[in-house]
Amino acid sequence: MTLIKSISGIRGTIGGPTGDTLNPLDIVKFTSAYATFIANRHPDKKLKIVVGRDARISGQMVRQTICGT
Repeated sequence: MTLIKSISGIRGTIGGPTGDTLNPLDIVKFTSAYATFIANRHPDKKLKIVVGRDARISGQMVRQTICGT
């Protein structure tokens, strides 16, 4: 499945080439961009971002990658 980027988020199959599927490098890039965007909009506040996930096997890896980023 090709990596799908839209206003509602990103979707893709875990693993494969960067930019083509959803792999850890893509997750780090999207997470970093989102965190930077939020931090720039609220520069004087210490903010928290809630990370949710489903029960798929890959969910734990995605969550750890996001929280580590």
